[in-house]
Amino acid sequence: MREPASTARKSSKAPQPHALLAAACGIVSTDGLAGLTLRPLAEALGVSVTVLTSHYGARADVLAAVCDAARVHDHQLLERWRAMLATLGTLSPSIAAGLAETILEEYATQHRALSVLYMELLHACSWDDALPPLFAAWAAERRDFWQDFAERAGMAPALLTCGWWHGYMVAELAYSLVLNPVSAYRSLRRLCLRRLFAGGVASKGDAGDGALFALLLEQMQVVSGELSEEPGGRASAWTAQAARICGRRLAAQGVQGLTHRAIAAEIGIPHTTLSYRYPAQRDLVIAGLESIIAHIRFAVAAESLTELQRLRIEGDGKQLDLARANFAVAIAATRMPELSTYTADMRSRRGNNLAKVFIKYMPQAQGIDALCAQVISMGLTGLTNTEPPGDASDKTVATAFGAAADWLRQNQ
Repeated sequence: MREPASTARKSSKAPQPHALLAAACGIVSTDGLAGLTLRPLAEALGVSVTVLTSHYGARADVLAAVCDAARVHDHQLLERWRAMLATLGTLSPSIAAGLAETILEEYATQHRALSVLYMELLHACSWDDALPPLFAAWAAERRDFWQDFAERAGMAPALLTCGWWHGYMVAELAYSLVLNPVSAYRSLRRLCLRRLFAGGVASKGDAGDGALFALLLEQMQVVSGELSEEPGGRASAWTAQAARICGRRLAAQGVQGLTHRAIAAEIGIPHTTLSYRYPAQRDLVIAGLESIIAHIRFAVAAESLTELQRLRIEGDGKQLDLARANFAVAIAATRMPELSTYTADMRSRRGNNLAKVFIKYMPQAQGIDALCAQVISMGLTGLTNTEPPGDASDKTVATAFGAAADWLRQNQ
């Protein structure tokens, strides 16, 4: 029987890049990016922290080495698909949709650990200024692959230059990592990709798409009564505030942003009081998640664009970015399976509000149905999460929305 790394004699040899990547992926899959620190990484590799730092340097240097090893490995994985694309040349809509579906499936299953690492890094780049330079080369190579793919499929150039298409594939992979075992989700993913490559808008031949879309959403959505604002009783003022703060922090910094001390300090209560009500971090995650979903449902129920705008600028609406919240929950669910049902619910509700925007600003447009709105929303969601929060991100997303609207007008 092999002796555990913690007690076995540690190697004095520097770990090879493939071993470094495998160990990092294992840690991130279990503990998230926050768990990828020097000591557990050294333990997983069977070396001392001194050996690790002597060869690579500080934690930032180790992360840089992990990103570079991941980029090299990912390049090799994508080479097979690049060769296939070069052979096929121009892609028809049906072939493009099928290939995109197959690649997503492969990365969500066979290469799941690598994909989780990618998503964790991408998400953390939103708040950790030290990460983007380390992650940039890998992210650029992945983006270049999808750009080439879309160009061969004849996608509108504006959707590529604004980042909408890349955002779509980022968002769908995030959901695929959690929901791929769910047959309703796989059918929905396939349906959305088919509509995307067919031009976005519904045509006469898509009569059954709307009915199938509605059935799939019904299967994926959580029944309203299954969520409660306060499990086990009526919410007190401070627990309701705690849930809202957890939701905002979950959206802004993922699970690692949910610490008892930080949340208690923001409320102004002892952290022991918060810990008594929410003993574990997962309890804080659930509280924040239910706050986010309640906000989504409230927004979806809005009767007008004026009401939607009010929700964005008042209360939590100004601080809670729902696109980032959706993404954060999907990433958290990769290691917290109990969140998968909620992730499916949130995926199913993409585009509900966007449909109202299209009705308001494109009243004469034909074929812009709920499925179309969801397709557009997916690209905007992913794009939002590839940009750091702020005014620049808002402008990028607004530009992408304009490009998507023009694309739909041209295809109706």
